[in-house]
Amino acid sequence: MRLQAEKLVTIAPDLKIRANKLANTVWEGIHNRNKAGIGDNFWQFKKYEYGDPVHLIDWKKSAKSSSFFIQEQELSTVQNINIWRDSSSSMNYSSRKNLDKKIYIANLITLVLSMIFIKQSEKVKINGSNINYSNSEEAINLISDQLSNIKTNNNNFKPNIEEIDNGSNCILIGDFLYSTENIEKIIKNLSSRKINGMLIHIIDPAEQKFPFKGRVNFKGLEGENPHLIGNAESVQKEYLKKFKKHLDTIKIITESYKWNYFMHITDQELVELVIKIYTSFINSNTKDIEI
Repeated sequence: MRLQAEKLVTIAPDLKIRANKLANTVWEGIHNRNKAGIGDNFWQFKKYEYGDPVHLIDWKKSAKSSSFFIQEQELSTVQNINIWRDSSSSMNYSSRKNLDKKIYIANLITLVLSMIFIKQSEKVKINGSNINYSNSEEAINLISDQLSNIKTNNNNFKPNIEEIDNGSNCILIGDFLYSTENIEKIIKNLSSRKINGMLIHIIDPAEQKFPFKGRVNFKGLEGENPHLIGNAESVQKEYLKKFKKHLDTIKIITESYKWNYFMHITDQELVELVIKIYTSFINSNTKDIEI
């Protein structure tokens, strides 16, 4: 019992320290690319009309059209962001001892995104927690504690969609190793309520490549019976075909509802992924003007 308690004590600081370093690196990368934050001012455009100040004409944009366009500055509003992190038992998987488990990577992405959003004054809530949306500095500590205390089990494979407000934002993070029909039901429900969202698909490299050879006894993490295969190579081709179909279907479903889809393999670097996620979130929360 004491060893378990000591292990839990070390998990949270390690997660927070690593997340803080990653968030700082991502933040520097965002600024180097001159990306405006969600909470910053951004420019929109309208066609020039008689009486509009000439100095507001955007000549670069106007050169691409037969009309003149002027800049309009609009302040973005604070966003509510509900982040769900899959805590089903399959997330405990790692194919190598020196490789982070899927659950740890999901926790890390969740905490890094929370840090960045809160830095931009957006309000964040972890799906399933009893702590409301917040953008305070203390929220980072609360979120870190929540992630460390949520235990994996077979009942935590889908988000609580009822707590996600209409017209808000949500981010779904997990391995999504269940039926694509159920995944579509979730996204369809949220999309119908004008909820802007994205799906971040976490995959272990062994799940992607199936590198197993010879006689292998596969043991499920969610109560499935062990499955002994005498020659793993003989099923590799069929496995890869079905797994690719599963991934492709999830991506197609996600994008068909105008959501953004991201896939992350757990042995890859996270910086570029988080920058892409953040940039995508900015773009999806910036109003498009028909010109």
